[in-house]
Amino acid sequence: MTIKNKLLWAWQFPQNTIGFILTRFDKATTQVTMNDKDIITVHYASNVFNCGVSLCKYIILDYKLYYGRKVYDAWNHEHGHQKQSLMLGPLYLIVVGLTSAIFNNLWDRIAHKKWSASKRYLWYYNRFPERWADKLGGVSR
Repeated sequence: MTIKNKLLWAWQFPQNTIGFILTRFDKATTQVTMNDKDIITVHYASNVFNCGVSLCKYIILDYKLYYGRKVYDAWNHEHGHQKQSLMLGPLYLIVVGLTSAIFNNLWDRIAHKKWSASKRYLWYYNRFPERWADKLGGVSR
């Protein structure tokens, strides 16, 4: 491991640790070449509650929803979250993780039950930090 990689690992320590633990239970992995030529590893697991999560270098998508499908928007969106993690370091879990989990996912599931799937989709991806992740990942919705 190079000094640069060690420093990046330390800079993103909280999300690296959580991502490492969550991927110990994955069901499958695949490698994907992104638009910006980065090669990422996508983990598919059953412990992410029907969604996706990006924790440093770990992208984890729901196995039932995503495995075996070419889901470029999901891959690129989560890659955008990886870039946020690089920028924010230890603040990522507070600025991005909590905001996304509580105010976007949880709030949406409680308050928007009667909305159509397309309306919920648009609402979610227009919220901070999801809109920012889309921009960094090159996703147009």
